Amino acid sequence: MLIGPMILKYMVDDLNQKRDQITREKILLYALLTLGVALVGGLFRFGQRSLIGNVARRIEYELRGDFFQHLQKMQKSYFDQVDTGDLMSRATNDLDAVHRLLGFAIIYIADATVFFGFALAIMLRIDITLTMLALIPYPILAILVQFISKSLHDNFERIQEGFSKMNTKVQENLSGVRVVRAYTREQSEIEEFDRQNLNFVNLNRVFIGLEAIFFPIFRLLPGLGAIVLLWLGGLHVIQGKIMLGDFVAFNAYLTMLIRPVIMLGFIVNRFAQGTASIDRINLILNQKPEICDEEGVDEKITELDGEIEFRHLTFAYFDSSPVLKDINFKIEPGSTVAIVGATGAGKTTLVDLIPRIYQPERGSVFIDGTDIRDIPLKTLRTNISMVQQESFLFSDLLKNNIAYGADSATETEIRVAAHNADLLSQIDEFPNQFDTHVGERGKTLSGGQKQRTAIARAIMTPPKILILDDAFANVDTHTEDTILDRLKQVGSNCTTILISHRISTVKAADQIVVLHDGRIVETGTHQDLVSQNGIYANTHQKQLLKEEIESL
Repeated sequence: MLIGPMILKYMVDDLNQKRDQITREKILLYALLTLGVALVGGLFRFGQRSLIGNVARRIEYELRGDFFQHLQKMQKSYFDQVDTGDLMSRATNDLDAVHRLLGFAIIYIADATVFFGFALAIMLRIDITLTMLALIPYPILAILVQFISKSLHDNFERIQEGFSKMNTKVQENLSGVRVVRAYTREQSEIEEFDRQNLNFVNLNRVFIGLEAIFFPIFRLLPGLGAIVLLWLGGLHVIQGKIMLGDFVAFNAYLTMLIRPVIMLGFIVNRFAQGTASIDRINLILNQKPEICDEEGVDEKITELDGEIEFRHLTFAYFDSSPVLKDINFKIEPGSTVAIVGATGAGKTTLVDLIPRIYQPERGSVFIDGTDIRDIPLKTLRTNISMVQQESFLFSDLLKNNIAYGADSATETEIRVAAHNADLLSQIDEFPNQFDTHVGERGKTLSGGQKQRTAIARAIMTPPKILILDDAFANVDTHTEDTILDRLKQVGSNCTTILISHRISTVKAADQIVVLHDGRIVETGTHQDLVSQNGIYANTHQKQLLKEEIESL
């Protein structure tokens, strides 16, 4: 592009000084040279955009992969404090802004810097005075860039935060659509979304207003300078200080110089958006996982026997008061232990500490005599299977949900797992059987079917420690007894921890631990606890009475 005005200069000088000597062939040569420069320039611009565009997409791919990988490493307590919609916004909308920065902005920076530098050198060679005058608007532009770019950055950050809130609102409504409809809150939710949507639009209007001021200024200042330079340059030609071809070339370069200035406007805009998004992404990436393999972890531990011991365990969420207080008891390998207690007693919290879903204090939880924080996290969780209170299923085929934790599971193994979870007979009645698509969060299945699918998934690969956290809440007692009997047969060497509000579920356990207000208040077998006439015995009597009333 820089060669074009020089060709124009020589052609104008030839036409002006050697009009009698110039031929059609020479004019044709100048025309072909101009066309050749345009073609070569277009070829290189294609290469430039392809190269940098592909690199930008590659970086976006890597960054999105790093972002997702980082989220996979974060502890559960982190997700208790952040909104899913906000994380989704950062993984999509913010990364798109980063891509625009890496793509277009890098092209514009390279283009503007190289072009401006070479054009300026050629213009100085033609006429120093005119060039100095041409540079007058640029310090003013630099000051405006500093002022406006800060405003653009801050405003775009607010836009992204507004988008995150709106995204969270949509995500929550889609997840909780049954609750919204059950309480006839559709209109209220629509009005709240309209409010957030309008706020998002208003934030964008402010940003558009800044852009509307920004770009005309970038065109206006160099344009005003060009008017003066046309007048002064014309005088220099008349005075013989420069040739007519130099004047034409100088004005061509001056006109072309406006392009990098306009590019600078795009660059500042993209940088304001891109850096605001990078700040939001880095806010997540800079959060270090609290639960990870610590220094000194014993890499030699690859299998567990299943002995679990709690020693003076006290645990609190964040800065709240302790949920568990001075917990002390031991679970022998291969035994079945039940944990019972009222809602909020700390049962789920206690079992969540075993696979380090939450982080216990060092020296408080041991497996096979080793502090769990000294056991490699992969080993710990590979040997533990857990069925939680709320059974989560992926929007996938039923067989893929059952085989989720076993990469090389065969169809026979999947059927055996489904049989042991007392689900096989119902699956065989489905039109597509194991190829049934369960929908988002398993919405096409009943509550009991979802729980039994989760149990089948947990026992696909026989674990050393099996934790069933209220895993039979949505099944009847007959089905529950069937599953428990089958689990005993397939997991004779497995340490099993049962959490349940039903005494019928836990009465056959080798040991029963009663929690109350975060403390162990009773331990023993079913018969021992019934004879103590304590909390367990009282609960047992109430449930027996309830069963008698229901049978009438």
